[in-house]
Amino acid sequence: KKQTNKKTKATNMKFISATSILLISSSGFAYATLPPGYEDNMHCPPGSCSLYIQHRPGFAGPQHAFYKCYDETTDKTTEAVWTGFRTQVEAPQGWIQDPEECDVASTPTPPNPHRNIDTP
Repeated sequence: KKQTNKKTKATNMKFISATSILLISSSGFAYATLPPGYEDNMHCPPGSCSLYIQHRPGFAGPQHAFYKCYDETTDKTTEAVWTGFRTQVEAPQGWIQDPEECDVASTPTPPNPHRNIDTP
């Protein structure tokens, strides 16, 4: 009887742990980001706006993965320079800190890179 009880407890703990992990990972609240001080301010060249980069659902990452500088007159995007009190990074002279959001549609969601390549 004692062995059966131990096995039941172990199985229950595995189930509870697996369920907890599933609930936490699918909650949508656990997006990874850098702590304050690393990417506090976005800087873009003059004439640029802040373009939000859309990702597939569940994608998590730092601020720079979600925003680029966009120049509407040239239709080109550039990487922003991110500054914060914990870094030695300085924006180039004349660049705009925290530019306005672009008035254009964001980039489309990229295809899922984990698709099954064996199926046609």
